[in-house]
Amino acid sequence: MLSFDYYGLPLTHQKIVPGNTATGLSAYCYRYKLYRLNFDDADTEITVGDWIVGATSGAVAKVRYITSTAWTNGVGYALIDSWNGTAWTNDEEIKSAGDATCANVNQAAAIVEASDAEYLLAAVLIYKHMVAKFALVSCTAQTALVNIDGGIPDQTALVGIPMWANSTLPLQDASEMAAFKCIDYTSGSASTIQVQFFF
Repeated sequence: MLSFDYYGLPLTHQKIVPGNTATGLSAYCYRYKLYRLNFDDADTEITVGDWIVGATSGAVAKVRYITSTAWTNGVGYALIDSWNGTAWTNDEEIKSAGDATCANVNQAAAIVEASDAEYLLAAVLIYKHMVAKFALVSCTAQTALVNIDGGIPDQTALVGIPMWANSTLPLQDASEMAAFKCIDYTSGSASTIQVQFFF
């Protein structure tokens, strides 16, 4: 009889479309942090669990907590995780993953980490700054080349571990997550990597 190991709670996620540039995992995803993103001009409701995207910047994050607002020119903030690390642009539109415009970023300075009180609001204070115990890497489209020892995969020499579409690779400690790199198997092959982090 086979048993499943418990790897923890799946809290953060990252999508990578590496193209021809070797790309690593975001420390904003494998080291748990919650960020506060202020918004205004809210016209469409943002809910917990929504993926939001900056229309200008391309910043991406998942909503963990949202202040209640009237949703008609509403003002508030979202507590976000799974942030891709791209800076949000002040006054840019915040879109949901379904491409609906929800609100505008209302933050002239860079976003900041949430306070302990805000971590409590989102019910994730016990995970603050925790490093993921496990990550499941899935290749969902086209073949990618990956490396988990800090080396850079190479398209020309085909150096790296090939990850075929619909294959998975477990990363079992923080050093593997920090060292992970991926790139398209061949130039322009448009691979897509999805990574779920467990805490």
